[in-house]
Amino acid sequence: MKKSISLLIALLMLSGQIMACSQATVDEADNSAAAPNPSTDASDTVSAETDRLDDGLEDADFDGYQYNIFIHATITNDFLGEEITGEPINDAQWERVLTVQDNYNCIIKPQVQTNTNNRTGHKELGTSVEAGTNDYDIACMSAYSSCNALVSGYLMDLNSIPNLDLTKPWWDQNSIEESRILGKNFFATGDISTGDNGATYCIYFNKNMAEMYNMPSFYDMVDNMTWTIDNFRIYAEQVTADLDKDNDGNHVNDPDDVYGNWIWDDIMMGIVNSTGIKCCTIDEEGNITLQLYSEKFVNAFDKFASYAFNKDVTCAYQRNGYAADYGQIAFREGRGLFFMQNLGAAISFREMEDDFGILPLPLYDETQDRYYNSAASWSLSLYTIPKSSHDNEGLARIGTITQALAYESLYTLTPAYYEQTLQNKVSRDVESARMLDLIFATRTYDFGWYFEVGAYNESIMNLLRSYNTDVASMYRMAEKSATKILKKTNEKIKSMIEEFN
Repeated sequence: MKKSISLLIALLMLSGQIMACSQATVDEADNSAAAPNPSTDASDTVSAETDRLDDGLEDADFDGYQYNIFIHATITNDFLGEEITGEPINDAQWERVLTVQDNYNCIIKPQVQTNTNNRTGHKELGTSVEAGTNDYDIACMSAYSSCNALVSGYLMDLNSIPNLDLTKPWWDQNSIEESRILGKNFFATGDISTGDNGATYCIYFNKNMAEMYNMPSFYDMVDNMTWTIDNFRIYAEQVTADLDKDNDGNHVNDPDDVYGNWIWDDIMMGIVNSTGIKCCTIDEEGNITLQLYSEKFVNAFDKFASYAFNKDVTCAYQRNGYAADYGQIAFREGRGLFFMQNLGAAISFREMEDDFGILPLPLYDETQDRYYNSAASWSLSLYTIPKSSHDNEGLARIGTITQALAYESLYTLTPAYYEQTLQNKVSRDVESARMLDLIFATRTYDFGWYFEVGAYNESIMNLLRSYNTDVASMYRMAEKSATKILKKTNEKIKSMIEEFN
């Protein structure tokens, strides 16, 4: 039984309950034009315990086995809950763990590492893998560290793990399909995590300010496929009243002023992806291939830079020594029409006086056939299974517990995420719930950013940091080294795959 989160929330508001799936389908009646390709629409949402899907697992007793989870210190800890506190996500994490422990007679032990570098989280994992001590059953690391772990030879093909079925709807099928290399999958995410949701780019807008300027419904624009980079610019530039809020005569990245748009550095990668362009894709021969440069890429960058680099319209707060969360503070105080970051910021707006809404990143133009909402490289967490010396029975045990955790998350963690993200806002803005449906259903993963090919991930942000519009030169300067590094990376990965075969 397929339902969208938005329809379900509207119904369950009457009963005070929320049950949902993180990779929700887009309701065709509401937004057929914006729906993702059929291959990415792989989720089922259930509204009652009796409607539960079959997990496909057999009963098992693991005799108190301790299932150890390697958790990189810099990413979302999806196993933080250790007791009931009344906080939705915490309680859902704990409920899920207790259920799986009781069902399979095992102990689930998260082990948060000390490494706080998003790029080297794999090193501590590698020490265990190389020693052959089987210290960890699964690992959750940043996207950067996960990709480095693969190149270092520390990961197993998830498809080779008995009882771990990645085709099930509690796994994000976009993450599975877009990371598949010659039939192998080394990374996955889905309902097992809220980190993937929190890392997903989005746009917040101040509903009070939009009404003050007599702006149209942005939700209708999303539905009508007119929510484009150019139209976003039109409305950001319409914010013209009382800009110099502190009356100091300065309106250039002034932290106390009003702007049409507050921007986070990393959104530059998201804007590229929102136009349907990726830094890299994986071809049929299993090669990670550079896809970034095209006329459309240059045009998209120029379109966005025309107002992102306009210091009267946009405040790039990170460039001026402001706190990392200053954009959130300014938006919460009602000093911006738009705020471009990721969904992880939503919780900070709980006490915001003005009403706000959530929107996907814009289309390149009105001819684009769907939305693309990528996840931030820095904060995205991916689940992997480290190489081990376990026999088939041991691997089957890992597969069962991992699958059970993901399955239970569909009925605990994901609903809690929706509840917390939309808390105190659902009754005022059901449309934002529908926008979350769309954002999650059209999520895309760019492993060119995650593998840091040609350092284009940093270079695209450096253009914003320096207000440099020469994106073509930026690309050409790194193209030769990017091609060389890609060749070595592809050779390493294929060599590991040959070992699996």
